[in-house]
Amino acid sequence: MIKKVWKIYVNAMQSVCKNEDNSTNKVELTFIYVAIFSISVFLVYYKTEKFIEDAKVLAMLLSLFSGLMYSVLLKIPDKLSKLETVKEKEDESIRDFKKRNEINTLNNRTFNYLKNFSFTLSYAIIVAIFCIFFVILSSFFASFLNFHLSTVKLDFENINTLLTLKVGVIVIYRFFFIFLMLQFLYFITKSVIYLTDFTLYEFNNLK
Repeated sequence: MIKKVWKIYVNAMQSVCKNEDNSTNKVELTFIYVAIFSISVFLVYYKTEKFIEDAKVLAMLLSLFSGLMYSVLLKIPDKLSKLETVKEKEDESIRDFKKRNEINTLNNRTFNYLKNFSFTLSYAIIVAIFCIFFVILSSFFASFLNFHLSTVKLDFENINTLLTLKVGVIVIYRFFFIFLMLQFLYFITKSVIYLTDFTLYEFNNLK
C-alpha cells in the first residue's frame, strides 16, 4: 500500500512540476516545498492557543468532498476508453492525413488533461484521508488541538522530559496537520484548473 501511495504522490508531483516540454516548473516546485513548509511553520508558531475550534466539522467536510471527487474520478476510465489512435491507412490522401493527425492530436491533448486531472485529484483524496486520520487521532488525544503552547515556559536548567516530549509531539502533529491541509487545498485547486482547461479545450474543438 505504501508503494502505491508513493506512486500516486510521484505522479501528482510530475503533473504539476513538469512543463509540456518536460522541463521543471521551478515556481510550482518552490511553492510546494518552500512556501507550504514556511506557512506551516509560521502557523504553528502563531497559533499557540487552541488550535482548531471544531475538528469534527472539518472531518465531515473533507469526507463529503472526498466522496464527491472520487465519484468524478470514477468517470475518467470511461472517457479514456473512447480515445483511440487512428492508424495510417494505405494510399492515404492528404485530406485523410490531416484528419488523422487532427484526431490524434485532439486525443493526445485530451489524454494529457485527463491524466493530470486524475493524478492531482487522486493525491488530493489521499491527503484528505490523512487529514481525516489526524482529526480522528485528535479525538483520542484532545491535547493535540486543545493544548495551549503559550503556557509553556522554556527552562533549560530544569528540563521536564515528559513535558518536553509532549510539546514536541504536539508541535510535530500540528505542523503535519497544517502541511497536509495546505497540500490538499493546493492539489485540489490544481485538479480543478486541469478540469477547467480540459472543458474549455473540449468546447473549442466542438464541430
